[in-house]
Amino acid sequence: MHAQKIAAALTAAALCLSAMTAQRPLSERVTVSAESIADIPQEYRTACDWIWQNRIEPEGSCKGWSTIYDQILAGNGTLNYILIWQSYEPLTLAQRQKLPQMLESVVNKWNDCLVGYDSWPVEHVNVKVIGYAVLDKSVLQDLQPDETVFTETATPWTRDWLISSGMGNSSIPEMQPAEPTALSRYVHWNDKNWSYNGNYDNRFDMYLHGIHGMIDMGGVGYHYGQILSDHSIEGLLNGTTSEHILLHEVGHGFGYPDYYGAEGASDGFPPGGFPGGQGSIMMAGSCSYINTFDKYFARYTWSKIKDEAGRFNLSAYSPVTTQPPVTETTTTTATAPRETAETAFTDSVSEVQLTWNGGEIRFAEHGSFSFSGDAYYGGDDTKNLSYYEQGDRVRIRFTYDVQSREILQIAELELEQNAHVLRGDVDQNGAFELNDIVLVQRWLLAEQNTVLADWQAGDFNSDGRLNAADLTLMKRALIN
Repeated sequence: MHAQKIAAALTAAALCLSAMTAQRPLSERVTVSAESIADIPQEYRTACDWIWQNRIEPEGSCKGWSTIYDQILAGNGTLNYILIWQSYEPLTLAQRQKLPQMLESVVNKWNDCLVGYDSWPVEHVNVKVIGYAVLDKSVLQDLQPDETVFTETATPWTRDWLISSGMGNSSIPEMQPAEPTALSRYVHWNDKNWSYNGNYDNRFDMYLHGIHGMIDMGGVGYHYGQILSDHSIEGLLNGTTSEHILLHEVGHGFGYPDYYGAEGASDGFPPGGFPGGQGSIMMAGSCSYINTFDKYFARYTWSKIKDEAGRFNLSAYSPVTTQPPVTETTTTTATAPRETAETAFTDSVSEVQLTWNGGEIRFAEHGSFSFSGDAYYGGDDTKNLSYYEQGDRVRIRFTYDVQSREILQIAELELEQNAHVLRGDVDQNGAFELNDIVLVQRWLLAEQNTVLADWQAGDFNSDGRLNAADLTLMKRALIN
């Protein structure tokens, strides 16, 4: 079955572990108008207040002056990374050259939330990779004279934990490359006189750590950096893997929490849910992009920390470099007008073939159509064809290009029948019973060793994810 229908395996961990749906990148251009906390719409402000008081302050995730807010401003608009490569998979020169660009794209999706808000001075964050920590130098193919390589090793602090949690297997290398702590701002952020080899520009702010044998749909993030599987990082560099897991983990670097628990719980989300109805990219399985709520919360957090005594000196901010202007040459050519049509039907899915920017879906009675991206117009995941699989029966209404049969916009899309026939039987024992509800509740609370044999059986509202709404529907169905 397609991984795109997986909601997410929620696993609680002290290091902000998250396992999220393996989707391709989702982008949403949302303008949020607020110049200070006072301008944030009340429903968003109320949710932000709750998170700050019940999650951020008790957990202390913004107390250390090493968040990405701090890193960006200390670096005058720059972030320096190293790549820790706990893998023997080769990295080509072309892949390494794409690494700063890939990281810069992700970081600036968060920075774009802050531009123009409450004295945030950074228009664009410039990312530089200052070196590579590797187990074997030969994995860096076509190594260039100006590339810095660190070859010392250390006992891995993540290996046993990843294996025991189900986030990895025994193929994880038994040693890991040692990060150059003398260059780490995270280690020395509170020592204003640390030399960083004589020059602050030689520091690294965070690392991106690739681990062979880690599951491809998992990640870890905090102020010190992000951890993904080596295959996920290769996919990001090759343009075949979604950046939403990395976006989530970078969010932890800004200090934003996971929302593993129930509504109003100490590890959960605000009473009444997230305004806007889109969840949060920090709540695994609820959203795959930085949505309107996330943008307001990024701004809210900046306002809460920016006036801490001694933390920031905005008057001294002086960007080292600026984003180069983009020059485009447009050639106008005459094109035939596009002929579009609207259709609506209920049909079974015969096949879904996915590509990096969309895919093709074939219906049993109505033939094939192509589609672009992962969501349509506003990031509406309920209209995401990449979630569906062979055997699903859907009711759909959409507009398409007659000549190319490309779907342009989906007006309605509902799952009439899931390919998994017995609803509620998440433990696959052949019956829908109380134990299934208990299992789902434990899974949503991320209780250790809770496994669902078939999570799709619990997707009662057929939105391609498993959450508290499905649990409520399961309870009602069993009572009835």
